[in-house]
Amino acid sequence: MEKKTSLSSETINSPIIGGQQANVTGNTLERFVERILLDNGYLEFTGNRKQLFDNRANVGGKQYAKQVPCGTSIYESPRKCDFLIINKEKFPSDLIIECKWQQSNGSVDEKYPFTLFNIIKIGLPTIILLDGGGYKRTAMEWLKNQVNPNRALIGVYNMSEFQALVNKRFLG
Repeated sequence: MEKKTSLSSETINSPIIGGQQANVTGNTLERFVERILLDNGYLEFTGNRKQLFDNRANVGGKQYAKQVPCGTSIYESPRKCDFLIINKEKFPSDLIIECKWQQSNGSVDEKYPFTLFNIIKIGLPTIILLDGGGYKRTAMEWLKNQVNPNRALIGVYNMSEFQALVNKRFLG
């Protein structure tokens, strides 16, 4: 079967297995977030994403950027966040959104502690969106129990919970 791709990196008319399938379905969650940001008046940052994280204090307005280099992981390897949200009125320290999609049983929930420690290391307010139904419910409960509005991880939501939060003007 011939492989065709769209601008969103989603593969169409192609047999997909393993990690490739995770990337395609994960892109669905990222497109969901991007649509919400656009619907709430955010503009995509068009400058240099590699320098955005270090220079974000100089960026104004309601903007977002995808796949932004944001320092290093707990293993000192380069790290990117899925979304960096800039809106000084609503989020004085900015906001990171991490997207985790797991459609079938796998090891994503074993990565939650790694994700949490990376969020703590960066120290910026962060929310995690989990969806797809393939993660262990107890793993999601554990992650939700790590939320502390006074620390870096300020929320863990599925798509419908996040939409409800946005409907209450979470994004300003």
